[in-house]
Amino acid sequence: MKLSNLTLLIILGGLTFTACDETTSNDDEACTETTWYQDSDNDGLGDPDASTEACEQPEGYVANSNDTDDTGGSSTSECDTPGEVDQSTDTEIEAMRQAMLTFRNSLSSSLLSEASTCLDDERLYVWHNTPNSNGSQRDGIIYGDLSDEQMGYFQDLLQLFLSDGGYQKVDEITMLAEGLLSTENGDVWSPDFYSIDMFGDPENSGSWGFQLDGHHLAINFLVHGDQVSMVPAFLGGEPAVSSYNGTEFDIFKDERDLALTLYNGLTDNEAGSAVSSSSHAMEVGPADTPGDVDPYRGDYDYSGFAGTGIKYSDMSADTQANLILVMQEYVYNMETTFADAWWTDIMANIDDTYFVWIDEVDAPSTTSPFYYRIYNPYLWVEYNAENALGGGGADYNHVHTITRIPNNPSTTDGGDYGVFAQIINEGGVKTLYEHYAIADHHKASEMLFDYTVQLSQGQAIEHSHYHGRHTHTH
Repeated sequence: MKLSNLTLLIILGGLTFTACDETTSNDDEACTETTWYQDSDNDGLGDPDASTEACEQPEGYVANSNDTDDTGGSSTSECDTPGEVDQSTDTEIEAMRQAMLTFRNSLSSSLLSEASTCLDDERLYVWHNTPNSNGSQRDGIIYGDLSDEQMGYFQDLLQLFLSDGGYQKVDEITMLAEGLLSTENGDVWSPDFYSIDMFGDPENSGSWGFQLDGHHLAINFLVHGDQVSMVPAFLGGEPAVSSYNGTEFDIFKDERDLALTLYNGLTDNEAGSAVSSSSHAMEVGPADTPGDVDPYRGDYDYSGFAGTGIKYSDMSADTQANLILVMQEYVYNMETTFADAWWTDIMANIDDTYFVWIDEVDAPSTTSPFYYRIYNPYLWVEYNAENALGGGGADYNHVHTITRIPNNPSTTDGGDYGVFAQIINEGGVKTLYEHYAIADHHKASEMLFDYTVQLSQGQAIEHSHYHGRHTHTH
């Protein structure tokens, strides 16, 4: 009997099963065999010493060879960071963990190794907002390293942490604004250059996270038991308003327009407290130099900002309502369930919220630069329309924002980087002013502060810069 063009090879009792159907149709291509690795303990990680070649994925096999113990008995990670907790039983957090494992398991062993480190590694605090030129200015792996399938897994992961609105902003920053810039200089700007770092061992620990870092975007995601956070988060754009490939974008429309509504609704007395003529540089942005750690990492005390600006409890009901809307725009970049938990802490401290506004014009508008700051024990927000860097852009069209939780380490709910921020703190809690005053590289920036603080020894430091008021009318 003459067989058709079918090659069938079965090695009984072994680990190899290959079945390639090279049919007679000229339109069909011969199958391409892939190496698959046995996953005896069903943890999604393959045994590098037990492989097979097959066109389709055999049952009990996976594409990666990342398992160090296929009996299911030990960790796939060498991380053992102090402060880690057990895995959460929350279904949404478990979905996040499974999405992370799916992404990790899709990576080659070399990419996984390059992207992964422990929660006590300094890389957790290394991020920046400048371009990742040629994809070489960051740790970790970049979008350009990923296949379409792997990129899809990572996007699925992002969408579990971010709200629809938050995900849209990330997409507009990384794909539209950056795509537009890439047409000017693809060696400096490119959607392919955004970097991914992964921290901890989600397979065996309830404490793990990842960082998305690149031009005008740096978000630090952390799962710690039942707690989920995404701070510090730096979102920016130049241009912040434009179009690319026929798609228009206005990344910070709500952050801008809601704040203008708040400002324009201030009474004269409220404006007298809120409006400052101080510098409108970012107070707690990224490090000065790419590759340096976040200078505000650790458990620095932000409480010196209390008392500056207009206090929530001194606002009219309308102004309070407008401020709430601005604050929610930042908090609810996060997926709703976890944003709700964060918002509960914010509202429990709402009377201790302060709002500051700085501009350089008589009538701020959507096309003029301005700055505002919000301080709450559970929320730090800064919005700044930066000076344009070139290319004929307008100053209002270059926006930086940052969101933090400034309460480290006053509660177990944590703040920036959660409990792991304390690992790298040296010498106890410091105020931000002390950090600036003590560090040589910040001495030139002391004038940015518009408040008076007490040093640890009880000695008061008076700020020497005069803060006048604009004469806006309301």
